[in-house]
Amino acid sequence: MRHPDVDKVAFTGSTGVGRDIARAVAGTDKKVTLELGGKAANIVFDDAPIDQAVEGIVNGIFFNQGHVCCAGSRLLVQESIHDEVIDRLKNRLSTLRLGDPLDKNTDIGAINSAAQLARIRELSDIGEAEGAERWTADCAIPDKGFWFAPTIFTGVEASHRIARDEVFGPVLSVLTFRTPAEAIAKANNTPYGLSAGIWSDKGSRILAVADRLRAGVIWANTFNRFDPSSPFGGYKESGYGREGGRQGLTAYLKGASA
Repeated sequence: MRHPDVDKVAFTGSTGVGRDIARAVAGTDKKVTLELGGKAANIVFDDAPIDQAVEGIVNGIFFNQGHVCCAGSRLLVQESIHDEVIDRLKNRLSTLRLGDPLDKNTDIGAINSAAQLARIRELSDIGEAEGAERWTADCAIPDKGFWFAPTIFTGVEASHRIARDEVFGPVLSVLTFRTPAEAIAKANNTPYGLSAGIWSDKGSRILAVADRLRAGVIWANTFNRFDPSSPFGGYKESGYGREGGRQGLTAYLKGASA
C-alpha cells in the first residue's frame, strides 16, 4: 500500500480497515476503491412470488454462513403477508444442514473464527435484550469448530442494534411495513448502502422503489446474483468506487485515457 510503485488500491473488507486504508493513502496520488460492509434490505411485497422469495431470502442471508458484505440481513415484509412468510421461512430453515463446507450436502458451514462467533453471539443476545423475538433452527451442530445455527429475529425495530450493525453471520432481522414509502424509508435508514432486493409481481413497483433506494446494487425477484459486466459497489459506509464492468476498469486508468 505504501510502496512508491503502487498507484491503485482496491480493497474488499470491513469498514474499519477501509477507513485505515483511506487515511493511509490520503494526500497521495493513489486511487482507491473500497467495497466495505453492508446491512442490505430485502423487501418483500404482498404480491411477491412467496416460494421464490423464501428461497431468495435464504440465499441472501445464509449463503456462506452470512459472511458476505452484501448479505440480505434485513428482511422487510409487507404486514399482510408477514406471518405466512415467516412460517414458510422457518420450515425452510429447519431443512438446512450444518457441516463440512467441502461436503456437497452441507448448506451452512462453520463461522470463520472464534472472535467472529463471539461477536455474532453478542449481537444476538443484544437483540433479545432489546425486545426482539429470537428463533433458532433446530438442527444438528457438529462437535468441533465454530458454529452458529440459522437464526431469525422478529418484532425488530429500526433502532435495534440487530437491525443496524453488520452481524456478518447467519442472523436475519425481520421488520414490517405497510406502504412502499415506509419500506423505502426503513430500507434507507442505515449507515450502509451496498445492496438491496425487491420482490414483487409488478415491474412498475420494482422500478419505482429501486429508484429511491440508496444502494449500489439492487436485485429484482432474486438476490446475490452477479454479472461481471455490471458494476458493483456501495454508498455511505459501504465504500466508494466500483468493481466490475467498465466502471471497475476506469479506476486503473491514468491521464487522458481515464
